[in-house]
Parts: sequence; C-alpha cells; structure tokens
Amino acid sequence: MKILFIIISLGFVFSNNISGVAYFNYSEDSGFGLSRTYFTYKSEISDELSFKFQTDIGQLSESEEDLAEDYRWTAYLKKAQLDWKVNDGMKISMGMIGMNMFNVQEKTWGNRFVAKSAMDANKYSSSADLGFAVSKKLGPVAASLLMTNGEGYKDSNSDEHSKISIQLLYGEKRLDKNDGYNIGIVKSTLTDSPSANTDVFGLFGGWSNENYIIGVEHNTKNIDLVGAKNSASLSSVYANYSLSGNLCMFVRMDSNDPNSDVDDDESDTKWIGFKWTPTKGLDICPTLVQIDDDDSNMIINFQFKF
Repeated sequence: MKILFIIISLGFVFSNNISGVAYFNYSEDSGFGLSRTYFTYKSEISDELSFKFQTDIGQLSESEEDLAEDYRWTAYLKKAQLDWKVNDGMKISMGMIGMNMFNVQEKTWGNRFVAKSAMDANKYSSSADLGFAVSKKLGPVAASLLMTNGEGYKDSNSDEHSKISIQLLYGEKRLDKNDGYNIGIVKSTLTDSPSANTDVFGLFGGWSNENYIIGVEHNTKNIDLVGAKNSASLSSVYANYSLSGNLCMFVRMDSNDPNSDVDDDESDTKWIGFKWTPTKGLDICPTLVQIDDDDSNMIINFQFKF
C-alpha cells in the first residue's frame, strides 16, 4: 500500500508527464480479472538527455494452474531508464532498461492487453533488465547491443553472470503506426552459472498497409548443462485487419515445443477476436482462445489508457 500511495502521489505532482494503461478482463472460466496496470513518467532533461520511469503493478503469480501460487498484488520497478542521444543516429541507455528481444514483434502484434507476445509469454526473455545499451541507426538498418544482469526486472538478485542481447532490424520499426515492412534477427546469450548457458535466437518479419498488419516469427532456445542439453522452439503468426475507423479483427496462432527430445509435448494456442475503440483511451475486445483441442474460452478484454 505504501508503494501504491507513492505512485499515486507522483501522479499528482507530475500529472503533465505521467501516463498509464490498465488491462481488465472477464472470462467465462474465471470471472473478472485485472491483469496489469502500468504508470509511466517521462522527462526531457535536455535535447540530448531524457528519462523514463515506469512501474508494473500486477500479481506475484500469473498462472492459475497451481492453487498454491501467491496471487497478492505488488508493484515492480520496470524501467528507470536514462537515454543519451550521442548524435542523430546513436543512443546510449542505462539503468533498468527495456530489452530488445521482442519489442518490435510486440508492437507488430499490437494487442498486448489481449495476450503477451510469444517470447514474453513463454519466458524466452524478460521485457526489461538492469544494464547498459547502445543503439545505432544507419539508414533503414537499426542495431542494438545490450549487456544486462539477465534476471529481469522482477528479480532483485544479482550475481557475476550477465546477458548479451543483440537486435538487427531492417525496415520500419513501428508497423502498428506506419505502413511498410521489416525483417530482423535477435540473439541473446545468458550465462546462468559456470556450467550452464542459455542461447536464444529469433527471426521475425512484418508488413502493414492502411488495412492490414501481418507478422511472423520463429524462435529457438538452447540450454546447455553439464552432460545435458535442452532445445525448444516457438513460432507465432498474427494478423490484424481494419474493418472501419474504430473496429478491427485479429487472429493469432502460437506453436510451442518446450523440448525437442520429448514427443507429444507440443502445444498450439489460437486467438481470434475483434477490437472496438468506442472512444479515445478505451479498447473493448471479445476474444476466443483455444489451446490445442481443449475447450475454448471466451474472454472480454478491456484496455484503459490515460
């Protein structure tokens, strides 16, 4: 409660620079739920320096499969990021910074309040971590290199191990806002211990015009342990089609194989729904979700932006 009080107080003090978003839903299986609330404060210190402060308020556990999980609400510091524009094409970031592993794919998908992007949902990478980043833009090509702790923003433990993440992108970064296309690769290496490494590699691409946004990605994760290896793969295809100025339809399918050496452990998840924006700051989205051949679940998602 003290953390929430501080956040609300900051909202009044910095009301001109603070924004927020909340995800609310109703499911026929589990009733009403509030999955996420973000508060973001941005400040332009100078023409070269800017700062972003963001909190993530959610439950300690997101899975409903284990009844012993802890579902109490808590506030996390997601970003405390200082950006320094060295010149027109180069930027240095430091602090609790946003990761580069699925940020482009998440914007192409465009419906984070309905479902996390594939890499995020299957824990191929955290969305933010403590560290240092360098990004450089050369015409249509953008590159970023991150060195972070590798634990993510929800784990405060730190050790001598680190994570290196690389993204190379050709084309338009924000297909949710601009027409065009992109293609890119991401790669990360995390040293968990002297005897264990986790390598993630991903290919992605997307295309958009006035009515369509289409994206596809394929990712692999390899964990090397002493005397053992685990290889996983993950694919995702998604599309949005604008029916009118405030109504669109979307579909998405994820295929996840958590261990290539184990038979019959693959799973497919499908989403199909409509997003209606009746007024600025409000999205209402009835969505049908189906995992493999199990019974489907109807969910109504709401997104509030302020």
